[in-house]
Parts: sequence; structure tokens; C-alpha cells
Amino acid sequence: PPLPLPLLLLLWALPLLARGAQPVLCAPCTPERLALCPPVPPECPEAARLPGCSCCQTCALGPGQPCGVYTARCRLGLRCRAPPGEPRPLSALIQGRGTCRPASEAGGMRTEEPADSIEADDMPLESTEITQDQLLNYQLMFPIGQDKSLPWNSITSYENMKAKRISELKKLKEQGPCQKELYRALFKLVKAQQRSRGEVYKFYLPNCNKNGFYHSKQCETLLDGEPAECWCVYPKNGRRIPGSPEIKGDPECQQYLSSQE
Repeated sequence: PPLPLPLLLLLWALPLLARGAQPVLCAPCTPERLALCPPVPPECPEAARLPGCSCCQTCALGPGQPCGVYTARCRLGLRCRAPPGEPRPLSALIQGRGTCRPASEAGGMRTEEPADSIEADDMPLESTEITQDQLLNYQLMFPIGQDKSLPWNSITSYENMKAKRISELKKLKEQGPCQKELYRALFKLVKAQQRSRGEVYKFYLPNCNKNGFYHSKQCETLLDGEPAECWCVYPKNGRRIPGSPEIKGDPECQQYLSSQE
């Protein structure tokens, strides 16, 4: 079966959709973990923590240096911004094609959209900059070393949806229930992370098939390497199949689907 789509973001401060699960923080930086970190070069004007759940420090990036989701953060007073005119700024930042620029530059200011340009869900247009809080959030959602092709495809779909006008956003209502839930979850996930400073390594997003319905096997995503909890749902509505287990591993959902037919 295809890999679960919930490789994405990251990361609620509120109960997650469909599961009600609470986010789990990164493992604490114990003295033992800190002792394994290399020293920060003495010539660094400003130290910054490495991406993701790392406890180690490195040099913060200066003006004009390339930056992105998987790099160190920019120095205080700077923002990591996608290239001017970039049609998919978030994807550019995920791929490290941003530049550290002064936060005061007008190019990084967000533009207010007319009230009739977005749906009632208040989905904002994509910004061409990424804040330090958002940078950490995206690092956690797309861990270093992960195969990024699937997250990039997913986040690109999310970007496209956000950037379209109300006439195109109405197409969302015609999609399958899993795809609708996924888009809502992605939007709320990012919005919640802008308010939350917690570092999360456990979260759930629905695993959808190409038709917008649910794969029978659903799993949480863990970024700490531990086995994830998985369970079985009905493909049409995402509800748990009665009698099916919730286990760390493959619950073999097909047998429970067959027993319901």
C-alpha cells in the first residue's frame, strides 16, 4: 500500500481532527544529549539551535545567506524569505531556496486580501517569508533525512489551495471526505503552530487515497523513530471499524473490511 500521507505538519495545540490526540513535545535536552553536541565556533556572532528536535547549537545565518526549513535560523532582525515572485514560496523554503533578509524590508510584509477573496474558513494567501516559529514547525513536520518527495507534493497541493480565489476554493467541496479533512487539518495545524511554541514529534493527519477517500489503514506519525499506533477505518467515512485493533504495526485492515461486507 502507498505510504501514509500524514507525513505532514506540523502539530496542534488543540485536539486533533478525528482522533482528539494531544501533541507530544520533543524529548528533553538532557545533560547526556547536550554533552554529545559539538562546540559552537567562537567567532559566531549569534548561536541558533539546529533544525528539528536537536539540542545542539550552530551559527545563526547572516544577511544574504541562503536559508530554509532545514537550515539554521536567520539572525535576530532577519527573516527567511522566498525569492521575489516565487509562485510557491513555501515549497521554495522547504527546498532551502530562501534568503535571510531584514525583517523591516517591505517585500516581506503580508498583503491583506479583500474579504471576498477567501472562504469563510479564513484561509490566508501564502506569505513569501517564514518566521522563526514557522521555520521550527516545518522542520519538525519534515524531519531531516526523510524522503521529501511526498511532503513536497502534499504541501504544494496545500499551497495551491490556499492561493486560489473563492471560485476555485469551491472545488474543495466536491472532493472526497478524507481530502477535505486533510486540507482543514493542514490549515489549522499551521495556524495553531504559529501560536504554539511547543516542539512536537507526534501527530495525526488522515491518510487519503487518490480519490479523496480514506485508506483503511490509518496511523499516527512519530518523528522520534518509535513505532506508530495504527488502526482500521471505513474508506468512505473514516470511522473506526468495530472490533479492529489499534496496534503498533500493521493491523491488517483488509480482514476487518471483509468481515463487514
